Amino acid sequence: MGETMEYGRILKESWITIWKHKVIIWVGFLMVIPSLIMAFAMGGFFFFFDDIFPFAFEPYAPAPDINPFVIVLIVVFFFGFMIFSYAMLALSFAGVVKGTFDLESKDDSISFGELWAATLPYVWRIFGVFFLVFFVIFLFFGIIMFIGAMVGALTAGIGFLCLMPLFLLILPLELLAYLFASLAMVAIVVDDLGVFESLGRAWYMMKQKFWPLVLMAIILVFIQWAMSMIVVLPMQVVQFFIMFSMDITSYAPDPSSFFQPFSILMALFIPISSLIQGLGFTYANAAWTLTYLRLTHTQDEEQPVALPAG
Repeated sequence: MGETMEYGRILKESWITIWKHKVIIWVGFLMVIPSLIMAFAMGGFFFFFDDIFPFAFEPYAPAPDINPFVIVLIVVFFFGFMIFSYAMLALSFAGVVKGTFDLESKDDSISFGELWAATLPYVWRIFGVFFLVFFVIFLFFGIIMFIGAMVGALTAGIGFLCLMPLFLLILPLELLAYLFASLAMVAIVVDDLGVFESLGRAWYMMKQKFWPLVLMAIILVFIQWAMSMIVVLPMQVVQFFIMFSMDITSYAPDPSSFFQPFSILMALFIPISSLIQGLGFTYANAAWTLTYLRLTHTQDEEQPVALPAG
C-alpha cells in the first residue's frame, strides 16, 4: 500500500507547504467566518442582555409578548446558519487538501481565486462525508442515550449506571470518526472519488494501516489541543478575574457588571481562538493529505497505487 508512515517527515513537510504557500492558510480560514459572525453576534447580545431581558433580573418587570413569527424566523436562521457553517467547513477542508496536493514540493503558487475555483467541484461531496459520518455517530450515541434513559427509568437509575461504561467509548469513537472522515475527504479531492467510494477507500486504508493511522490521528489531535490551550487558558484566567471582581455581597448586583465584560471577552477571545483553531485544522488537513499520498502514491509515479473503492 505505498510507503510506510514517516511521522516526522510528514509533519514537517505539512508545515513547510502551508507556510510557503499561504494561500492554503487563507482558504483554511474560511471555516472561521461562521465563528467570527457568531462571536460578534453573541458579544452584542450579552452586552445588551439586561436591556433586552429586564424581566430576567427584575421580578416585577412585564414579560414580553411572544411573536410566533419571530420564533419561526429564529428557527429558520438557526438551521440556515448551520448549513452555512458546514458549507464553509467543507469549502475550507477541500481547499486545504486541493492546495496541498497541487502545491506540495512546488515553487510556483496560485491565487486565492484560482484555488477557490479548483475547490468548488469537491465541496458538496465533502459535505456529504460530513453528514454521513457524523450522522451515524450522532445516531449511535442517541440510541445509547435513549436506551439508558429507558433502562434508568425502569430500574430507578441502576440500569443507567450499568450502561455508564459505554460512555467511555465516546472519545475513541470520535477519534476514529475524525480519522475516517479525514481520509475520505482527502480521497475525494486527490483521487476524485464519490462520497461512497471515498468512504470505501478510507475503510480499506484503516484496515490496512490501522495503528499507524490511529497514532497519526492522536498526534494531530494533540497538536490542535495544544494550540487551543494558548487561548483557552488566558481566557479562563480573565473570566475568573471578572467573576472574582464582582460584588457578590450585594442584594441586587448589577447584571451589566458581569454581562458587559463577558461580552467583550467573547468578542476578543472567540475570534482569536477561531483563527488558531482554523490554523490547526489547516495544518492537520495538510498532514492528512500528505499521509494519504505517502500511503497510496509512489514517489516516482503520479497515479495512485491501485486500491479498491470499497
